[in-house]
Amino acid sequence: MTNLYEFTAAAVIFFSTITLAAESPKANPMRPEQIQQLLSPDVPRVLCLDENFATGGQPTGDAYAKAAASGFSSVLSLRTANEGIDLARERAQVESKKLRYFNIPVNGSSPRAEQADEFLRIARDKTNHPMLVNCSTANRVGAFMMILRVVEQGWSEEKALEEAIKIGLRGEELKKFAKDYIASHKVKW
Repeated sequence: MTNLYEFTAAAVIFFSTITLAAESPKANPMRPEQIQQLLSPDVPRVLCLDENFATGGQPTGDAYAKAAASGFSSVLSLRTANEGIDLARERAQVESKKLRYFNIPVNGSSPRAEQADEFLRIARDKTNHPMLVNCSTANRVGAFMMILRVVEQGWSEEKALEEAIKIGLRGEELKKFAKDYIASHKVKW
C-alpha cells in the first residue's frame, strides 16, 4: 500500500511540473506577430521585431501585464522625467509584474554616446530578453535600435535605417546621432 501512495504522490508531482512548464510563457512562447497583436491596444506604434525585441511608444499600465504574460523579461524606457511621465510610478508598475525595469533618460535633441553605450550593454544581456523598448513616440527607440543592429548585430546601415524608420525614427538629429555613433563604433564584420 505504501508503494501505491508513493507512486501516486510521484505521479501528481510529475504531472503538476509538466503542466506548469507547459503553461509557462518561456516554455511556450508566443510568436512575435501574436505578441504585437496582443500589445497593440496598449502600446502605440508597437512593433515586434523578433523574439528578443518589441518597440513602441509609451505603454499603458495594461501593457506590462500583457508583456509579462507573453514571456517578456524587461522594459527599457528612453523617456525623461520632464516629459510629464512619473518614472517612479512606471518602474513600480513594471516591477509589480516581475519584469526588470531600465530607464535611460534620452533627450531627443541631444542624445549622448554614453547613453548609447548603456543601451547596448543592457540590450546585449540575454537575461533581459525579450525586452520591450519604448519612448513617447518610438523616435528615439528607432535611433537606438539602429545603433544596436549595426554595431552589435552586423546589419548594414541601410537595412538598419529602414527598420528604424519603420519603428518610428523621424528626427534628423537622431538619425545624425545614430549614423555618427555607428561610424565611430562600427565593427568590421
